[in-house]
Amino acid sequence: MKPLTYSFLLSILLLGSIASASAQTRRPAPGKGRPGAKGRPAPSAPPVPVEAATRVAQDDGKPPLVISKIKVKDPVLVFYQQAPPSSAVQQLLMDEKNLDLLKTMPLEELVARREVFIDGLGNYDPPGTDANSQKYRLTGVSLLASSEKRRTAPDGRSTYARLKVPSPGELYVVRESAEDYRHFVSGPQKKGSRIDFGVNGLPGVDSVRAVYTLRKMDASERGTGGDVLR
Repeated sequence: MKPLTYSFLLSILLLGSIASASAQTRRPAPGKGRPGAKGRPAPSAPPVPVEAATRVAQDDGKPPLVISKIKVKDPVLVFYQQAPPSSAVQQLLMDEKNLDLLKTMPLEELVARREVFIDGLGNYDPPGTDANSQKYRLTGVSLLASSEKRRTAPDGRSTYARLKVPSPGELYVVRESAEDYRHFVSGPQKKGSRIDFGVNGLPGVDSVRAVYTLRKMDASERGTGGDVLR
């Protein structure tokens, strides 16, 4: 009777091994997902779209401008006050969640980070047709914060104001030479200021990522200003 019992148990073990091996061959490989309706792997999600940079020719013979579009969730304009004895101020744009960077980094390191921008000084044609350049300009973002109350930044020296970004919330970034950013404001920040073009506030920095907003011009304001598009 014992040989029959052993044979019966052995048969059960063999059947269990075969069933387990069969189940493993049907299990999809890690990372490939479940098969589709016809046995093919289900398609993966498409990549997040990235806004391509646009090159815009310049009339003065300089290399074309490389202009990119960005969106910043909670943009703020920071009036970055350098540590004493310097009285220089620079206008930076960043997401409000990144304000703590002001406590740990000098200006030269801040402007090298991808999430930090400098308020643009230029006045450029927007990407697009020649007709657009007659109606619109790319200008700095300072006026987007002109009516906002300044708050004290985490470093205790600087101040910042929230930006009301025009709809649909896009800003424009232009890579520019740092030589144009010798315009640090000197003097007491809250009691008036003056522009000191003789001070190089970005020693060791070759280029900056300057941020702009799109502005609509009328016939009398072309080249001098305009209404921010909202």
